[in-house]
Amino acid sequence: MSSTSAPLPTSTTSGVPEQHSSGIMAKADTPKNSPPKSQSSKHDYKGFVAGVFSGIAKLSVGHPFDTIKVRLQTSHDGHFRGPLDCLLQTVRKEGVSGLYKGATPPLVGWMVMDSVMLGSLTLYRRLLLESVFSKPEIRASMPFIGKQTDLHTLPSFGHGIAGIMAGTTVSFIAAPVEHVKARLQIQYSADKSKRLYSGPIDCVRKMLRTHGIAGLYRGLCATMVFRSFFFFWWGSYDVLTRLMKEKTSLSAPAINFWAGGISAQVFWITSYPSDVVKQRLMTDPMGGALGDGQRRFQWWKDAAVAVYRERGWRGYWRGFVPCFLRAFPANAMALVAFEGVMRWLPSIPPPPYPIAQSNHNHHLDCEPPPFSLNQQTATMAVARSMRRTSPITVFLAALLAFGFLCFLLSPSSSAAAAAPPVTDSSSQLRREDAAEHPLSPPTKPFLKSQAVREDGLKAPPPVMHYNLNELSSTSESIKKGERVLILTPLARFYQEFWDNVVKLSYPHELISIGFIVPNTKDGHAAVTALEQAISETQSGPIDSRFASISILRQDFDPPIQSQDEKERHKMSNQKARRESMSRARNSLLFTTLGPSTSWVLWLDSDIVETPATLIQDLTAHNRPVIVPNCFQRYYNKDAKKMDVRPYDFNSWIDSSTAEQLAETMGPDEILLEGYAELPTYRTLMAYMANSGAPRPSREIELDGVGGTALLVKADVHRDGAMFPAFPFYHLVETEGFAKMAKRLGYSVYGLPDYFVYHYNE
Repeated sequence: MSSTSAPLPTSTTSGVPEQHSSGIMAKADTPKNSPPKSQSSKHDYKGFVAGVFSGIAKLSVGHPFDTIKVRLQTSHDGHFRGPLDCLLQTVRKEGVSGLYKGATPPLVGWMVMDSVMLGSLTLYRRLLLESVFSKPEIRASMPFIGKQTDLHTLPSFGHGIAGIMAGTTVSFIAAPVEHVKARLQIQYSADKSKRLYSGPIDCVRKMLRTHGIAGLYRGLCATMVFRSFFFFWWGSYDVLTRLMKEKTSLSAPAINFWAGGISAQVFWITSYPSDVVKQRLMTDPMGGALGDGQRRFQWWKDAAVAVYRERGWRGYWRGFVPCFLRAFPANAMALVAFEGVMRWLPSIPPPPYPIAQSNHNHHLDCEPPPFSLNQQTATMAVARSMRRTSPITVFLAALLAFGFLCFLLSPSSSAAAAAPPVTDSSSQLRREDAAEHPLSPPTKPFLKSQAVREDGLKAPPPVMHYNLNELSSTSESIKKGERVLILTPLARFYQEFWDNVVKLSYPHELISIGFIVPNTKDGHAAVTALEQAISETQSGPIDSRFASISILRQDFDPPIQSQDEKERHKMSNQKARRESMSRARNSLLFTTLGPSTSWVLWLDSDIVETPATLIQDLTAHNRPVIVPNCFQRYYNKDAKKMDVRPYDFNSWIDSSTAEQLAETMGPDEILLEGYAELPTYRTLMAYMANSGAPRPSREIELDGVGGTALLVKADVHRDGAMFPAFPFYHLVETEGFAKMAKRLGYSVYGLPDYFVYHYNE
């Protein structure tokens, strides 16, 4: 006897209602372990449609957590104190919308990705059941099968294999979506005009234009490695749904929610290190014509090794707290949406199949559901089941709330470190660092939102610890990430000076710049021009942007002045001019020298030409104080061609004549070099250049130095060497500084064959 079956609500292998499957033929005498017959489903489309709504649900709940996760994964040490600090900084500087940066690609992408992933997952499950796990001899040889011997159901191990296959499939969609999302998420500037990418379309267009389709798909292999861990997600999801159905009275949506959330946590615990490596690879500068920096990682292995070298094994778990907390609500809601839509979508009545009366109704990859065969009754049963509560639900909800509390209170895994080595992640944070914090490194402000004590006073700011014993100033300055502070007294702005500074090849994220400008009419004009130049540089290509820039206004008299060369070099003007310059240099130095600064480069504002490798060339000598030879280009009327001539005569080797002359001077008198009225007969480095066969690395020891391009180890200044604004051994400013450094036990050196060039008025 046979009858026609009504559409039956089927379940996943765990028995949770998932979709209405077309009826299939079953005979009364069919043994329980006989292989199922292949039937093409009329409702495979439902998995893809439900995946669309799953993606929307996941984005709404999870994207703010994802933004915090990515920023913690890719930020340099000390940038954020923890997840809460990252959240507050983002909201304070960029608004709530900052948490949804990069949301457009996943808004579209996740709908497609989840549709493809969950739809293909359904197909792969069916394929594995019909082609592999329905065969007793193959099923018996598979691991982790245990008691799951029913040939009509897919075992948990099969669900894991289907997860790997679905993860690999969706990687071809996920890789470009996540690549674009990650690059947008690390754009920290609230001002859109300062961002490299104005939006996802602009990001895609620029990557395609400069790097082609391969650039857009950078990180595909890393994405496949990461998504291979779907084995644990879908395998554990099946195990949990089975257990919850058997051991609890939870409703179908509740089982979907809790099993989906917990299995997502299992997935992230197993896969998180691979996600960190993937994010580092995807946020690595593209390089080339895009102008966002130099590419560091060619392969997945390079990024993985870099993470370990920078932070050890803890680096693989950086940002795990927000990710772990995001995984439960986001993926649980995604699965609830998926299962809900699967139940909500109408069933297409199947063609009538004869079904013999039997005690067992066998369905493809499912056991008989404990619901009415009548569609309306089944719907009502689901509605009633959603109203049921369980102590387990209350317990798990409390556990989730506790997790959110831990998220708010947990510290960052990245404690502040002095002078961290240069990384490409720090390179990508220049948008926020550039010109926002004036100090080197910046001292964080005392925020108005600081905690208030019971007596109404603000709580003190946290104590910052810096270990100067770990600060280095070596010949391998770039390799060791040593920070350089360029300081310039500025009375007149020369565009050639700024262009030359921008061309310096030392990593700009390791360079901070400080200016001191007089509060005069000329000073106002210089600041206006300087700010315009800074704005163009700091909003341009990332590699051109400096870590920080500060401008100080001189607050004492006499002001440093912009004078023509004739007026500037009058002997009668020297003492007052150089004493004022000394005070300006000291004010600038004491304001900007930070605990992470390794080198200080004093660069005059009228130095318009230097080698691009100036900083690394000078640091390579590893000397406490070193100065190149300053020349000037000019037109030689006699030779009728451009020529060069010495300019700075303040770098010299002392003479007995000068020492005897100093002994005859009063306490307020100073020795000056280069004037016939004071014949010192010192040996001037300006005349020691070997123009015929120059050796730029040749060193000589000096007693006095000029300040046109003077490199000083920061520890020399920290030990007390400054620019005397008073006669110090009858010397002032840079020459007095050299004397002071030597009195402190430091040697002073010059490079007679290494040239920098002064502006010619």
